[in-house]
Amino acid sequence: MRVLLIDDNPDDRVLVRRELERHFPHFDVEDIRAELDLRRALDAGPVDLVITDFELRWSNGIEVLERIKDRLPDCPVVMFTGTGTQEIAVAAMKAGLDDYVIKSPRHYGRLQAAIDGALRHATSRAWVSQRQRRFDEMLNAIGVGVFRATPEGTFRDANPVMMAWLGVSSLDELRAADHGGLLDGVRDTTQSHAVRLRGAGGEDVELLVSGGMVQDVDGRRVIEGVVLPVSPPSPRSPDRGSS
Repeated sequence: MRVLLIDDNPDDRVLVRRELERHFPHFDVEDIRAELDLRRALDAGPVDLVITDFELRWSNGIEVLERIKDRLPDCPVVMFTGTGTQEIAVAAMKAGLDDYVIKSPRHYGRLQAAIDGALRHATSRAWVSQRQRRFDEMLNAIGVGVFRATPEGTFRDANPVMMAWLGVSSLDELRAADHGGLLDGVRDTTQSHAVRLRGAGGEDVELLVSGGMVQDVDGRRVIEGVVLPVSPPSPRSPDRGSS
């Protein structure tokens, strides 16, 4: 397991390494002492865990965290520092930090628990992400449209099947398009209703919309639902005056 230990204090690196060798002998730990070390380490390939100090001569823990999450969004990160504050801890957690441990002798024992927890959470996130990808692939394969929208009716996400039915190729186009009452009647409880829309090829298509209000992972309320065709698309009526 490849682990980056980001700390420019050699004495602190020795102490952290001692704890890691006691509890995680299978770790392959790389010392990161400067910005160039971090750049080379990230360029070298995947990383399984990062342990970083906050106060660095060349940067700080928040900036390091953001760089890691930008390159490796699923990589667990633990901040082990003696110079942080509660405000820093909160900001780091919002930026994706997995855990925060005070760098002092009486807190060294908690480092093991923080690392164990961070690795478990990373495994859980990877499992959920994989299941979600498979679920999305299945829905696309069987022709089920899926969407998420704000309570005000702004789409936050939609799968390719639904966007294809509505004749759009991106979320921005979907938000700008006329949905023809697609979200009408979708409220706190799961409900279903039919709606007729102009399809991608100009034909009329009748869709069954089923959805309701739920709480998203970020705590906000969203509308989630699925869309199914009620009947095959019917030919578009000819314009008046055509022969």
